[in-house]
Amino acid sequence: MIRHLKTAAIVAGVFGFLALASYFTTSIIWDGGFPSGEFRLDIRNPEGLPVKGAVLRIFHGGTRDLAFKYPLDNHLADQELISDEKGRITGIREHGGLQFGGHAWQLFWIIPIGAKGPQYDCEITADGYQPLKFPVRRLFESPHMYYEDFPKATLKVKGKEIELPVYAHTFTLVQ
Repeated sequence: MIRHLKTAAIVAGVFGFLALASYFTTSIIWDGGFPSGEFRLDIRNPEGLPVKGAVLRIFHGGTRDLAFKYPLDNHLADQELISDEKGRITGIREHGGLQFGGHAWQLFWIIPIGAKGPQYDCEITADGYQPLKFPVRRLFESPHMYYEDFPKATLKVKGKEIELPVYAHTFTLVQ
């Protein structure tokens, strides 16, 4: 019996040591945020033709609760983001910068522990087409690495013009 207790104590000690070692070697304080930009989504059918009337909705991650005003400023309760006759939906995020953060680490260098950034899911729907679902981070992807490389758009906000980088994406809906 005492032998089993000693073995259990040694195993617990080793696991405890590894947990502490993983904490001290992976512990970080992090900051994050969604960048500012004009997000141009071109919605197409399988033949490449524009889909008019497609709706972009953004939900809090893993739910069907709509996320109004964040991360896109013009995703509002009383104003849906709908594609025009050219199949274009335009989303706006006026301000980038730091918006969230926290402390995180990896238990045994594998299991994430601690704060995570907010998660959002997008869905594009249109009559006669299957819904297209994807994570919001896809909107913020770009082939451009530096601000100088992005095409720019000018937007008037509260009487003041601001310059925003343009993120362009094409989404194809299937029937």
